[in-house]
Amino acid sequence: MTAFLVIAGTGFYAFSSFGKYQEALGGWDSRVSSIESLERRVPYPNEGNAEALGELVGAYRASVVSLSETLKSFQRPLNKELANTDFQQRVKKRVEDFRAFAGENGFEMVTENGFHLGFDAYAEVVPTQELVSELDYELEAIDHLLRKLVASGSKMMTSFERDPIAGEPGGPEKKPEGVVHKYPVRVRFQASYEALQGFINELANDREFFYVVRVLKVQNANQEGPPKLSAEGGVSFVRFENPITKEIVSPDLLNEWRSGGGTEAEVEEKAKAAGFIKADQDARVLMGQEKLNVFLVVDISRFLSPEEQTELAPKPEAKKGR
Repeated sequence: MTAFLVIAGTGFYAFSSFGKYQEALGGWDSRVSSIESLERRVPYPNEGNAEALGELVGAYRASVVSLSETLKSFQRPLNKELANTDFQQRVKKRVEDFRAFAGENGFEMVTENGFHLGFDAYAEVVPTQELVSELDYELEAIDHLLRKLVASGSKMMTSFERDPIAGEPGGPEKKPEGVVHKYPVRVRFQASYEALQGFINELANDREFFYVVRVLKVQNANQEGPPKLSAEGGVSFVRFENPITKEIVSPDLLNEWRSGGGTEAEVEEKAKAAGFIKADQDARVLMGQEKLNVFLVVDISRFLSPEEQTELAPKPEAKKGR
């Protein structure tokens, strides 16, 4: 009798548990089906959500317009009215003015096939009209950049290259997407450490154009050690200093005075004639006095106006009739 009761109780509890299991499994399947159905459905906004979304979109558009207006104070708009023949004359005038500016500041341009601010192709040929506005913008940015290089104290440029833009021979097939267009230029020049540092700082803080230094390679022009400028016994260095400006005679100039076997007395006389006096010391500054060969790739960056972005945006394809 006891065994019967145990078996009956076990069967009752098993049947009851199986019923609850079936009920829970059915509820789970129902919820999974509901979730999958909701995932496949496209939410339909109610009036409150649509109004909130409209406010957010309006605020975003206002922010974009505000940013665009702010950018106008940092970059000039494209000159859409400039004719291609006028642009060619403008290139020639800018090249002449820059050459004069470089000559006044002792800046030497050792470039192959002359120098035309990167617009060599338009020395004899006019560009197509649709390219003029961008080329003119690039011309001003390049002229501005190289004038900063001259003003920094650099004394020599050995090469300058401008990447062609879309539409020019050798350029990309179409204009790049996005809100920023980049016009890369490549320049090699020689400068002191101080001149290079000043030039990079000027580019980073310019208020007329956006310059981004993408590549910077620096090499010491003199791969050998510093020249020995030892005096009697080799315990001190001969140094000549301008007592007013505190300028120190460079090793190159000192070697020039010593060329031809000049005695120390003769060197001292030459230094005196140039306004320098002898100032011996037991050490001399080497770091920061090097002549540097510099290779630089600079992206001239231009932010597109909302109107330009609309013009360049891909047009939706027309729906084909059935």
